[in-house]
Amino acid sequence: MRKTIWVAAKACILPLVAALCAGCATGANGVRAALAPYVDGGEIAGVVSVLSDPEGNLTVDCLGWADAENRRAMTDDTLFAVFSMTKTFTGAAVMAAIDEGRMSLDDKVSKYLPEFGGVKCAKGPLKREITIRDLMCHVSGARGGYPIVARDIPLREVARKMAASALKEQPGETFFYGNSWIDSAAAALEVAVGEPFEKWLDRKILRPLGMVDTTFFPDEDQLKRLVKAYTTKGGPFAPAADKCAGQLIFPRKNKVYPCAAAGLFSTPRDMIRFSRMLAGHGEFEGRTIISRKTFDGIFAVKQTPPDIKQAYTAGSWIDGDWFGHEGAMRTDQRANLKTGHARVFFIQTENKAGKAFFSAKRDWHAAADRMQNTATPEEWRIAPRD
Repeated sequence: MRKTIWVAAKACILPLVAALCAGCATGANGVRAALAPYVDGGEIAGVVSVLSDPEGNLTVDCLGWADAENRRAMTDDTLFAVFSMTKTFTGAAVMAAIDEGRMSLDDKVSKYLPEFGGVKCAKGPLKREITIRDLMCHVSGARGGYPIVARDIPLREVARKMAASALKEQPGETFFYGNSWIDSAAAALEVAVGEPFEKWLDRKILRPLGMVDTTFFPDEDQLKRLVKAYTTKGGPFAPAADKCAGQLIFPRKNKVYPCAAAGLFSTPRDMIRFSRMLAGHGEFEGRTIISRKTFDGIFAVKQTPPDIKQAYTAGSWIDGDWFGHEGAMRTDQRANLKTGHARVFFIQTENKAGKAFFSAKRDWHAAADRMQNTATPEEWRIAPRD
Protein backbone atom coordinates (compact mmCIF):
# COMPACT_ATOMS: atom_id res chain seq x y z
CA MET A 1 0.00 0.00 0.00
CA ARG A 2 2.96 2.32 0.66
CA LYS A 3 3.96 1.83 -2.97
CA THR A 4 0.42 2.73 -4.02
CA ILE A 5 0.49 5.92 -1.97
CA TRP A 6 3.84 6.86 -3.49
CA VAL A 7 2.41 6.43 -6.97
CA ALA A 8 -0.47 8.72 -6.03
CA ALA A 9 1.84 11.25 -4.44
CA LYS A 10 4.13 11.20 -7.47
CA ALA A 11 1.15 11.86 -9.73
CA CYS A 12 0.31 14.84 -7.55
CA ILE A 13 3.83 16.25 -7.60
CA LEU A 14 4.24 16.26 -11.38
CA PRO A 15 1.75 19.10 -12.06
CA LEU A 16 3.57 21.18 -9.44
CA VAL A 17 7.10 20.94 -10.86
CA ALA A 18 6.73 24.29 -12.59
CA ALA A 19 5.72 25.86 -9.27
CA LEU A 20 8.83 24.69 -7.42
CA CYS A 21 10.80 27.69 -8.70
CA ALA A 22 8.25 29.96 -7.02
CA GLY A 23 8.85 28.35 -3.64
CA CYS A 24 6.28 25.59 -3.72
CA ALA A 25 7.60 22.74 -1.59
CA THR A 26 6.43 19.14 -1.56
CA GLY A 27 7.72 15.96 0.02
CA ALA A 28 8.24 14.41 3.42
CA ASN A 29 6.89 16.46 6.31
CA GLY A 30 4.76 16.18 9.41
CA VAL A 31 1.47 16.58 7.57
CA ARG A 32 2.20 13.70 5.21
CA ALA A 33 3.27 11.52 8.13
CA ALA A 34 0.06 12.37 9.99
CA LEU A 35 -2.30 11.66 7.08
CA ALA A 36 -0.65 8.68 5.38
CA PRO A 37 -1.82 6.06 7.94
CA TYR A 38 -5.45 6.94 7.28
CA VAL A 39 -5.01 6.44 3.54
CA ASP A 40 -2.72 3.41 3.90
CA GLY A 41 -5.20 1.79 6.28
CA GLY A 42 -8.13 2.25 3.92
CA GLU A 43 -10.01 4.61 6.22
CA ILE A 44 -9.89 7.55 3.82
CA ALA A 45 -9.75 7.27 0.03
CA GLY A 46 -7.71 10.41 -0.55
CA VAL A 47 -6.85 13.81 0.84
CA VAL A 48 -5.04 17.01 -0.15
CA SER A 49 -3.37 19.45 2.24
CA VAL A 50 -1.87 22.80 1.25
CA LEU A 51 -0.07 25.02 3.74
CA SER A 52 1.16 28.55 3.03
CA ASP A 53 3.58 30.69 4.98
CA PRO A 54 3.19 34.49 5.06
CA GLU A 55 5.40 34.83 1.97
CA GLY A 56 3.23 32.45 -0.06
CA ASN A 57 5.61 29.48 -0.03
CA LEU A 58 3.50 26.33 -0.26
CA THR A 59 3.74 22.83 1.17
CA VAL A 60 1.47 20.57 -0.88
CA ASP A 61 0.59 16.98 0.04
CA CYS A 62 -1.70 14.79 -2.07
CA LEU A 63 -2.38 11.25 -0.87
CA GLY A 64 -4.58 8.48 -2.21
CA TRP A 65 -7.32 8.56 -4.78
CA ALA A 66 -9.82 11.04 -6.17
CA ASP A 67 -11.45 8.04 -7.88
CA ALA A 68 -10.53 4.79 -6.15
CA GLU A 69 -12.24 2.50 -8.68
CA ASN A 70 -10.38 3.97 -11.65
CA ARG A 71 -7.15 4.69 -9.77
CA ARG A 72 -7.23 8.42 -10.48
CA ALA A 73 -4.86 10.06 -8.03
CA MET A 74 -5.61 13.05 -5.85
CA THR A 75 -3.90 16.20 -7.13
CA ASP A 76 -3.93 19.84 -6.24
CA ASP A 77 -6.26 20.52 -9.19
CA THR A 78 -8.82 17.84 -8.31
CA LEU A 79 -12.25 19.51 -8.23
CA PHE A 80 -14.32 19.35 -5.03
CA ALA A 81 -17.74 20.56 -3.94
CA VAL A 82 -16.85 22.95 -1.12
CA PHE A 83 -20.40 23.52 0.20
CA SER A 84 -20.42 26.03 3.10
CA MET A 85 -16.95 27.33 2.37
CA THR A 86 -18.96 29.27 -0.24
CA LYS A 87 -20.32 31.46 2.56
CA THR A 88 -16.96 33.13 3.08
CA PHE A 89 -16.82 33.96 -0.64
CA THR A 90 -20.24 35.56 -0.34
CA GLY A 91 -18.95 37.52 2.63
CA ALA A 92 -16.00 38.69 0.55
CA ALA A 93 -18.37 39.73 -2.25
CA VAL A 94 -20.40 41.78 0.24
CA MET A 95 -17.18 43.40 1.51
CA ALA A 96 -16.35 44.41 -2.08
CA ALA A 97 -19.78 46.09 -2.29
CA ILE A 98 -19.18 47.84 1.03
CA ASP A 99 -15.83 49.09 -0.29
CA GLU A 100 -17.66 50.77 -3.17
CA GLY A 101 -20.36 52.26 -0.96
CA ARG A 102 -23.08 50.12 -2.53
CA MET A 103 -24.18 48.31 0.62
CA SER A 104 -23.86 48.25 4.41
CA LEU A 105 -24.38 45.45 6.91
CA ASP A 106 -26.73 47.85 8.72
CA ASP A 107 -29.02 48.18 5.68
CA LYS A 108 -32.52 46.83 5.98
CA VAL A 109 -32.99 43.95 3.57
CA SER A 110 -36.21 45.60 2.38
CA LYS A 111 -34.09 48.40 0.87
CA TYR A 112 -33.17 45.89 -1.84
CA LEU A 113 -35.89 43.26 -1.55
CA PRO A 114 -39.23 44.96 -0.72
CA GLU A 115 -40.91 41.71 0.30
CA PHE A 116 -38.82 41.71 3.49
CA GLY A 117 -40.70 44.78 4.67
CA GLY A 118 -43.70 42.58 5.41
CA VAL A 119 -41.97 39.74 7.28
CA LYS A 120 -43.91 38.49 10.31
CA CYS A 121 -42.68 36.92 13.55
CA ALA A 122 -44.34 34.08 15.42
CA LYS A 123 -43.45 35.77 18.71
CA GLY A 124 -45.39 38.98 18.34
CA PRO A 125 -44.91 42.18 16.36
CA LEU A 126 -41.50 42.56 14.73
CA LYS A 127 -39.26 44.71 16.94
CA ARG A 128 -37.22 45.78 13.94
CA GLU A 129 -36.67 44.79 10.32
CA ILE A 130 -34.11 42.19 9.25
CA THR A 131 -30.75 43.66 8.21
CA ILE A 132 -28.04 42.37 5.87
CA ARG A 133 -25.97 41.60 8.97
CA ASP A 134 -28.76 39.42 10.36
CA LEU A 135 -28.82 37.36 7.16
CA MET A 136 -25.05 37.04 6.82
CA CYS A 137 -24.55 36.08 10.48
CA HIS A 138 -27.42 33.58 10.93
CA VAL A 139 -29.29 35.78 13.43
CA SER A 140 -32.35 36.68 11.33
CA GLY A 141 -34.70 34.65 13.55
CA ALA A 142 -35.60 32.35 10.64
CA ARG A 143 -35.61 28.55 10.73
CA GLY A 144 -35.74 25.95 7.97
CA GLY A 145 -35.14 27.03 4.39
CA TYR A 146 -34.91 25.83 0.81
CA PRO A 147 -32.77 22.70 0.13
CA ILE A 148 -29.32 23.71 -1.08
CA VAL A 149 -28.37 20.62 -3.08
CA ALA A 150 -31.12 21.05 -5.66
CA ARG A 151 -29.99 24.58 -6.64
CA ASP A 152 -32.94 24.63 -9.04
CA ILE A 153 -34.36 28.11 -8.34
CA PRO A 154 -32.73 31.58 -8.53
CA LEU A 155 -31.46 33.37 -5.44
CA ARG A 156 -34.35 35.84 -5.62
CA GLU A 157 -36.85 32.98 -5.42
CA VAL A 158 -35.09 31.60 -2.35
CA ALA A 159 -35.36 35.06 -0.80
CA ARG A 160 -39.08 35.31 -1.61
CA LYS A 161 -39.73 31.95 0.05
CA MET A 162 -37.88 33.08 3.13
CA ALA A 163 -39.70 36.42 3.32
CA ALA A 164 -43.05 34.63 3.03
CA SER A 165 -42.35 32.45 6.09
CA ALA A 166 -42.89 33.83 9.58
CA LEU A 167 -39.76 34.15 11.71
CA LYS A 168 -39.54 31.87 14.73
CA GLU A 169 -37.59 34.45 16.75
CA GLN A 170 -36.99 38.19 16.71
CA PRO A 171 -34.11 39.38 14.50
CA GLY A 172 -30.75 39.59 16.25
CA GLU A 173 -31.76 37.61 19.33
CA THR A 174 -30.79 34.01 18.47
CA PHE A 175 -28.19 32.24 16.34
CA PHE A 176 -29.44 29.51 14.00
CA TYR A 177 -27.11 28.30 11.27
CA GLY A 178 -28.66 28.01 7.84
CA ASN A 179 -28.36 28.59 4.13
CA SER A 180 -31.42 30.41 2.83
CA TRP A 181 -30.51 33.59 4.72
CA ILE A 182 -27.08 33.73 3.02
CA ASP A 183 -28.77 33.18 -0.34
CA SER A 184 -31.19 35.98 0.50
CA ALA A 185 -28.31 38.32 1.29
CA ALA A 186 -26.80 37.45 -2.10
CA ALA A 187 -30.12 38.29 -3.75
CA ALA A 188 -30.01 41.69 -2.04
CA LEU A 189 -26.41 42.10 -3.21
CA GLU A 190 -27.51 41.55 -6.80
CA VAL A 191 -29.85 44.53 -6.50
CA ALA A 192 -27.22 46.67 -4.76
CA VAL A 193 -24.55 46.12 -7.42
CA GLY A 194 -26.83 45.78 -10.44
CA GLU A 195 -25.53 42.46 -11.74
CA PRO A 196 -25.95 38.72 -11.06
CA PHE A 197 -24.23 37.49 -7.92
CA GLU A 198 -22.00 35.01 -9.75
CA LYS A 199 -20.73 37.71 -12.13
CA TRP A 200 -19.99 40.14 -9.30
CA LEU A 201 -18.19 37.39 -7.37
CA ASP A 202 -16.13 36.46 -10.43
CA ARG A 203 -15.25 40.06 -11.27
CA LYS A 204 -14.41 41.23 -7.75
CA ILE A 205 -12.97 38.12 -6.06
CA LEU A 206 -12.30 35.09 -8.25
CA ARG A 207 -10.69 36.70 -11.31
CA PRO A 208 -8.40 39.08 -9.36
CA LEU A 209 -7.19 36.09 -7.32
CA GLY A 210 -6.60 33.95 -10.42
CA MET A 211 -9.06 31.31 -9.21
CA VAL A 212 -9.69 29.71 -12.60
CA ASP A 213 -11.32 26.54 -11.27
CA THR A 214 -13.73 28.03 -8.73
CA THR A 215 -17.25 28.07 -10.14
CA PHE A 216 -20.92 27.28 -9.63
CA PHE A 217 -21.00 25.65 -13.06
CA PRO A 218 -18.17 23.15 -13.72
CA ASP A 219 -17.35 22.75 -17.40
CA GLU A 220 -16.50 19.53 -19.22
CA ASP A 221 -12.79 19.72 -18.42
CA GLN A 222 -13.41 20.45 -14.76
CA LEU A 223 -15.88 17.58 -14.44
CA LYS A 224 -13.16 15.20 -15.62
CA ARG A 225 -11.26 16.24 -12.48
CA LEU A 226 -14.26 15.97 -10.14
CA VAL A 227 -13.60 13.93 -7.01
CA LYS A 228 -15.76 10.97 -5.99
CA ALA A 229 -17.23 10.98 -2.51
CA TYR A 230 -16.91 7.90 -0.33
CA THR A 231 -17.91 6.56 3.02
CA THR A 232 -16.35 3.80 5.07
CA LYS A 233 -16.70 2.55 8.61
CA GLY A 234 -13.76 0.19 8.71
CA GLY A 235 -14.89 -1.76 5.64
CA PRO A 236 -14.50 -1.31 1.87
CA PHE A 237 -15.15 2.10 0.38
CA ALA A 238 -18.70 2.72 -0.74
CA PRO A 239 -20.09 5.69 -2.68
CA ALA A 240 -21.36 8.42 -0.36
CA ALA A 241 -25.14 8.25 -0.24
CA ASP A 242 -26.21 11.19 1.92
CA LYS A 243 -28.10 14.13 0.48
CA CYS A 244 -24.97 16.23 -0.01
CA ALA A 245 -23.55 13.65 -2.41
CA GLY A 246 -26.22 14.78 -4.86
CA GLN A 247 -24.18 17.94 -5.47
CA LEU A 248 -21.58 15.76 -7.23
CA ILE A 249 -24.03 14.23 -9.72
CA PHE A 250 -23.86 15.50 -13.29
CA PRO A 251 -25.62 16.12 -15.60
CA ARG A 252 -28.54 17.61 -13.66
CA LYS A 253 -32.16 17.09 -14.60
CA ASN A 254 -33.05 20.72 -13.94
CA LYS A 255 -31.30 24.01 -14.60
CA VAL A 256 -28.71 24.83 -11.95
CA TYR A 257 -28.55 28.24 -10.29
CA PRO A 258 -25.90 29.71 -7.98
CA CYS A 259 -26.19 28.88 -4.30
CA ALA A 260 -24.41 31.63 -2.38
CA ALA A 261 -24.49 29.56 0.80
CA ALA A 262 -23.08 26.28 -0.46
CA GLY A 263 -22.85 25.94 -4.23
CA LEU A 264 -19.23 26.48 -5.25
CA PHE A 265 -16.79 23.95 -6.65
CA SER A 266 -13.07 24.57 -6.26
CA THR A 267 -9.63 23.00 -6.13
CA PRO A 268 -6.93 23.05 -3.43
CA ARG A 269 -4.73 25.02 -5.84
CA ASP A 270 -7.41 27.72 -6.12
CA MET A 271 -8.54 27.72 -2.52
CA ILE A 272 -5.13 28.40 -1.02
CA ARG A 273 -5.09 31.64 -3.02
CA PHE A 274 -8.33 32.74 -1.37
CA SER A 275 -7.07 31.69 2.05
CA ARG A 276 -3.83 33.62 1.50
CA MET A 277 -5.87 36.73 0.64
CA LEU A 278 -7.76 36.37 3.91
CA ALA A 279 -4.52 35.87 5.83
CA GLY A 280 -3.26 39.03 4.13
CA HIS A 281 -6.21 41.07 5.40
CA GLY A 282 -7.59 41.57 1.90
CA GLU A 283 -4.23 41.81 0.10
CA PHE A 284 -2.91 39.20 -2.35
CA GLU A 285 0.42 39.40 -4.15
CA GLY A 286 0.42 43.18 -4.11
CA ARG A 287 -3.23 43.57 -5.12
CA THR A 288 -6.01 44.90 -2.91
CA ILE A 289 -9.04 42.62 -3.14
CA ILE A 290 -10.78 44.04 -0.06
CA SER A 291 -9.59 47.30 1.49
CA ARG A 292 -7.76 46.99 4.81
CA LYS A 293 -10.28 49.36 6.37
CA THR A 294 -13.22 47.14 5.40
CA PHE A 295 -11.42 43.89 6.11
CA ASP A 296 -10.14 44.78 9.57
CA GLY A 297 -13.06 46.98 10.53
CA ILE A 298 -15.90 44.70 9.37
CA PHE A 299 -14.92 41.32 7.87
CA ALA A 300 -12.46 40.27 10.58
CA VAL A 301 -14.74 41.38 13.41
CA LYS A 302 -17.34 39.26 15.25
CA GLN A 303 -20.61 40.55 13.84
CA THR A 304 -23.01 38.45 15.89
CA PRO A 305 -24.56 40.41 18.80
CA PRO A 306 -22.51 40.56 22.04
CA ASP A 307 -24.92 38.27 23.93
CA ILE A 308 -24.66 35.53 21.26
CA LYS A 309 -21.68 33.27 21.95
CA GLN A 310 -21.11 32.11 18.37
CA ALA A 311 -18.24 34.16 16.92
CA TYR A 312 -19.43 34.63 13.35
CA THR A 313 -18.85 37.45 10.93
CA ALA A 314 -20.31 37.97 7.45
CA GLY A 315 -20.03 34.41 6.19
CA SER A 316 -17.16 33.10 8.29
CA TRP A 317 -16.22 31.73 11.69
CA ILE A 318 -13.68 33.54 13.86
CA ASP A 319 -11.78 31.64 16.55
CA GLY A 320 -8.92 33.54 18.14
CA ASP A 321 -6.58 34.49 15.31
CA TRP A 322 -8.15 32.04 12.84
CA PHE A 323 -10.68 32.95 10.19
CA GLY A 324 -12.37 30.39 7.92
CA HIS A 325 -15.05 27.83 7.22
CA GLU A 326 -15.64 24.12 6.71
CA GLY A 327 -17.78 22.50 4.05
CA ALA A 328 -20.47 19.85 4.55
CA MET A 329 -18.41 17.05 2.99
CA ARG A 330 -15.57 18.15 5.21
CA THR A 331 -13.38 20.44 3.12
CA ASP A 332 -11.72 23.09 5.27
CA GLN A 333 -10.08 26.49 4.89
CA ARG A 334 -8.23 28.55 7.52
CA ALA A 335 -6.36 31.83 7.57
CA ASN A 336 -4.40 33.14 10.54
CA LEU A 337 -4.96 36.87 10.78
CA LYS A 338 -2.07 37.35 13.21
CA THR A 339 0.73 35.34 11.61
CA GLY A 340 -0.31 35.42 7.92
CA HIS A 341 -0.30 31.62 7.60
CA ALA A 342 -3.00 29.83 5.60
CA ARG A 343 -4.07 26.21 5.17
CA VAL A 344 -6.64 24.16 3.30
CA PHE A 345 -7.73 20.54 3.75
CA PHE A 346 -9.62 18.77 0.98
CA ILE A 347 -11.47 15.52 1.33
CA GLN A 348 -14.89 14.38 0.12
CA THR A 349 -16.70 12.15 2.57
CA GLU A 350 -20.26 12.03 3.84
CA ASN A 351 -21.01 13.41 7.26
CA LYS A 352 -21.65 10.01 8.84
CA ALA A 353 -18.55 8.38 7.39
CA GLY A 354 -17.20 7.29 10.76
CA LYS A 355 -14.62 8.53 13.26
CA ALA A 356 -11.56 8.30 11.03
CA PHE A 357 -12.23 11.62 9.38
CA PHE A 358 -12.38 13.51 12.67
CA SER A 359 -9.18 11.87 13.86
CA ALA A 360 -7.48 12.75 10.58
CA LYS A 361 -8.64 16.36 10.83
CA ARG A 362 -7.36 16.61 14.39
CA ASP A 363 -3.98 15.14 13.42
CA TRP A 364 -3.77 17.41 10.37
CA HIS A 365 -4.36 20.55 12.42
CA ALA A 366 -1.79 19.42 15.00
CA ALA A 367 0.84 18.68 12.34
CA ALA A 368 0.10 21.95 10.53
CA ASP A 369 0.40 23.87 13.80
CA ARG A 370 3.83 22.35 14.40
CA MET A 371 4.98 23.27 10.91
CA GLN A 372 3.51 26.79 11.01
CA ASN A 373 4.23 27.45 14.70
CA THR A 374 0.59 28.33 15.32
CA ALA A 375 -2.12 27.15 17.68
CA THR A 376 -5.55 26.01 16.54
CA PRO A 377 -8.46 26.09 19.01
CA GLU A 378 -9.29 22.54 20.07
CA GLU A 379 -12.92 22.84 19.00
CA TRP A 380 -11.81 23.65 15.46
CA ARG A 381 -9.72 20.51 15.40
CA ILE A 382 -12.53 18.11 16.23
CA ALA A 383 -15.97 19.70 15.88
CA PRO A 384 -17.64 19.89 12.45
CA ARG A 385 -19.10 23.35 11.89
CA ASP A 386 -20.24 23.79 8.31
